Amino acid sequence: MIRTIKAKIIVCFGGAIIILFLLFGMTGYQVFSDYQMNMQKESQEKLAESLCSSILFFRQNVETVMEELLEGGELSALLPLLWEKGEDRQKLEAWVRAAVKENDWICDLFLMNQAGEIVGAGEEEEKVRTYLIDRISTAERYAGGIVWDSGYNTTSMMVFGKVRTSAEEKRLAYLFLQIDNAQILNLFNQFRLQNSQRFSLKGVRNGFEVTEQGFFYRYYDNYEDLLHTEREIGDWKLRTWSDKTLILGPAKELLYKLARVLIAALVVSAGISILLADRITRPIQVMKETMARYGKGDFSAKVRVTGRDEIGDLGRLLNQMSEQISMLFFRVKEEEEQSRRLELQAMVYQINPHFLYNTLDSVNILARQNGDEQVAELVTDLSRLFRLGLHQGQDKVTVRDELMHVMYYLKIQKIRFADQLRWEMHVPSSLMEYKIMKFILQPIVENAIYHGVKSREGIGCIQIFAQEEEEYLLLIVEDTGEGMSQETLQQLKERMNREANDFDKENTGQEKGFGLWNVHQRIRLGYGVPCGVELSSEEGKGTRVVLRVLKNMGD
Repeated sequence: MIRTIKAKIIVCFGGAIIILFLLFGMTGYQVFSDYQMNMQKESQEKLAESLCSSILFFRQNVETVMEELLEGGELSALLPLLWEKGEDRQKLEAWVRAAVKENDWICDLFLMNQAGEIVGAGEEEEKVRTYLIDRISTAERYAGGIVWDSGYNTTSMMVFGKVRTSAEEKRLAYLFLQIDNAQILNLFNQFRLQNSQRFSLKGVRNGFEVTEQGFFYRYYDNYEDLLHTEREIGDWKLRTWSDKTLILGPAKELLYKLARVLIAALVVSAGISILLADRITRPIQVMKETMARYGKGDFSAKVRVTGRDEIGDLGRLLNQMSEQISMLFFRVKEEEEQSRRLELQAMVYQINPHFLYNTLDSVNILARQNGDEQVAELVTDLSRLFRLGLHQGQDKVTVRDELMHVMYYLKIQKIRFADQLRWEMHVPSSLMEYKIMKFILQPIVENAIYHGVKSREGIGCIQIFAQEEEEYLLLIVEDTGEGMSQETLQQLKERMNREANDFDKENTGQEKGFGLWNVHQRIRLGYGVPCGVELSSEEGKGTRVVLRVLKNMGD
């Protein structure tokens, strides 16, 4: 059983290195292998799809030429010569040679009647006679259609069909086109992902097949070593295989490299773990002795710190422990005194608003005693404005209180602007009790007065609305002022979204746009994006400001 810390460190450190590298190696190999196989399969499928399109195009081209030959008037006119002998067949043979020459993908062309007589362009008519006669039954079975079949040798394929004659014509004839398999194999080469990939094209109905040799048969007894995909092209099937061993070659190479790194890491970790264990355990023993003295109440003992690692930090903490305990009482006493000072300061802040309210009340009484009702009303509105603005230090108020605060502000401004200023409030009662951030409407209304109503001759009107929009509450302020140009509006929107430092630098010595910026930034900080201030304006008609906040019925 391992008893010492030093031995435990050596065993744990070495074991951790082994387990880490094994897990990393096996996981990395599996992940990389799966990735390689998936990429290979995806690539094979994409290339197979493109290859299918090319094969389909080739097939359609061949069948189009076949249809033209079968239905062409020239063949119908020359076809009776197939039953003639000697020189009479020369015209038919010339037509066959011309058809082969005209289509370079045709190796040979054969015309055969029901008696087995052949006219062809090649020199192998007698060698293929048995093959052609055997295919008559197939052509009859697909009467009126074109048949694809494997050729009479391994290097070619055959396309054939029954020649269509008139109803009264009782003689039968068949047209065979011999095509070199290289036509398909060349398409395979164009879409081959790697040299190990092989293709096979097979007809479902009649056993037609073009297969690359020397690959599939090599894995016949171990088919699971192949990555296989299959796609359909009508009644044909395109298959593709790849050698998994070659696909996983990079992954196996990675595994071999990881194994070599693991062996080297084990050798290095053995030496490091021994040195590390000795370095760790020596100061631990010293700290054990020092802590024993602390347990007896002797906090004057010190630990000799020799390192800057966690052990060294622990030693320094132990050395500081006695000093911290003695300083703790002093800090507690100091914090208590600071707490009392803060309480006294808070009491002073509570006294100041009350002094302001009492002073305004005194001015109000004095004005009424002197019969100046307008001044008394102004002072009353100002007092109410301050009371609602301070709101006992609360951060949020109801929509009702915020509108009351704006109303008192407008009544005060009414003294200055007289009949030039009118206002309307259209807020449903159902929205009055929503909680919103305080002091966000008044700066907007102030802007509407000084940049809208004030700059306009005649009566200016300010309208205040409120409405719901999903989870948002919209507070809208509209004025009938002069508005602003689109260029000015865009500049104002850009300034509203600037940081505080940038805004201060730009607006040093002026306050233009500060109220809008302040409200916009406060709403963004309090509610997040997309809440904030939204502006729209039309020159000569007025400005519309929308405050978007989250609905909140809480305290």
